[in-house]
Amino acid sequence: MKSLRSFLYAAMALQLIACTYVPFDVQREVSSAISPEGTRAALTATRLTGGGEEDVILAPLADGNDALGARLGMIETAERSIDIKTFLIKPDIAGTLVWLKLYEAAERGVRIRLLYDDVFTSARDEQIATLDAHPNVEIRVFNPLSRNSVLAVNFLLDFGRVNRRMHNKAFITDGSFAIIGGRNYADEYFQIGIDHEFADFDLFVAGEPVHELSSAFDLYWNDPWSVSLSSFASSNDFPAAQALQAFRERADTDEAKIYQRAIASGYLADLRAGRVPLFEGRARVVVDDPDKLRAPPGVGPFAVGNALLQTINLAQHDVLVMTPYFVPEEYGALFFEDLVTRGVRVRIATNSLASTNHAYVHGAYARYRDRLSAAGVEFIEARADAAILTGSADAPLTMHTKLVIVDDRYLFVGSPNFDPRSIRQNAEVGMVIDSPDLALSIRERVDEIAKDYAFRYETDSNGAAIWRYDGTRQQEVFTREPLASFWQTLIATVAGLLPIESQL
Repeated sequence: MKSLRSFLYAAMALQLIACTYVPFDVQREVSSAISPEGTRAALTATRLTGGGEEDVILAPLADGNDALGARLGMIETAERSIDIKTFLIKPDIAGTLVWLKLYEAAERGVRIRLLYDDVFTSARDEQIATLDAHPNVEIRVFNPLSRNSVLAVNFLLDFGRVNRRMHNKAFITDGSFAIIGGRNYADEYFQIGIDHEFADFDLFVAGEPVHELSSAFDLYWNDPWSVSLSSFASSNDFPAAQALQAFRERADTDEAKIYQRAIASGYLADLRAGRVPLFEGRARVVVDDPDKLRAPPGVGPFAVGNALLQTINLAQHDVLVMTPYFVPEEYGALFFEDLVTRGVRVRIATNSLASTNHAYVHGAYARYRDRLSAAGVEFIEARADAAILTGSADAPLTMHTKLVIVDDRYLFVGSPNFDPRSIRQNAEVGMVIDSPDLALSIRERVDEIAKDYAFRYETDSNGAAIWRYDGTRQQEVFTREPLASFWQTLIATVAGLLPIESQL
């Protein structure tokens, strides 16, 4: 019996190992960014910036169609290389259009490297592998889930590894043009043709800091946790020629017609011709080392989190923090209270309970909101039906922007939210920018639209919560979480009572 038990335990152990197996040991080639010298992008970037080592040219991409159009245009004009790093990919219209443009670029001889995190990616391996099959394309997955078990089993059996994710986002062509910000590759991030609209933000970047973004890409691309998609997936069941035909047919459907503005967007041409407002500045890139994901949670290093706090701490007069999820923890609450004590006006723009896509995060946020509001921090919460009220769209709104503006001079733009998951758990990338004209332009635009798109959260003399809406079409006052459903309220309330803050 003892031998039988030993055999059964050994068999169970082998089964568990098989359930969590990932081919980290499969050989893959080390590669790095291709020199941009001589490309049209490099020549344009040098002309725009004057060639300064830290000088950068910036253009905000607040409109979803422009954000997609800029990406498609950059792919179309790429001559040597395209490097894309993203947190998730969905098999929708936006994904189809990007796939087609990347395939066309590969056919021209452009080298394409795509690195993505798969925990929330809903595009299937074989769908993505159709592009990977092209000889000029290589696709890797960072810290992939085991394909031998479902998502829940991955978390159950290998939580320590699977819970740590690459949340980086960057888009680079010819080592000279880049886009950095909060958008992933799914329809909702580009705001058109969906049942839910994300208000998001990217920056188009040209200049020397793009080389830093390329180095950050190489850091993750060559990391031991970066696994070639070809090691566990192939396109044999869906050949590239068949995929190309299917994707072209889909891109030509009535459903895809909503993206014609993006496909035909002249954003990049307008930028080159000076028809798009460009902003000058100086910038540096900060990126979390992948080793952060292999260290115990909360140990670090925290390159991006530290840079984010250091940028905010430069404030002498005014700070605007825009983040979809605001869970500052005790150290962050003390940090913002200290800023107010120093005489700095602090505003936090985030989602209301009705507009957030993660109601459980709101439970922890609400505790800090009440405390910080009493200390003098101002809160602006996105109104879920704002786009409908203003006539700008017919879908509910979720704010997904990740942006900090300090004293109408400094900006922090990138992938992190202001929450424990971004600061302590995940790996992020960002850019610290000194550009007074850009900072002032964005801050004034936020102030202009806030009254129509957001509530002002306040507490009265008795500490009771009040939400004020001062839109141009109507004014309202709420004394409970405005427009939130019963289930959203229940989820937020229960989550606020649970000891899960470190995972938010």
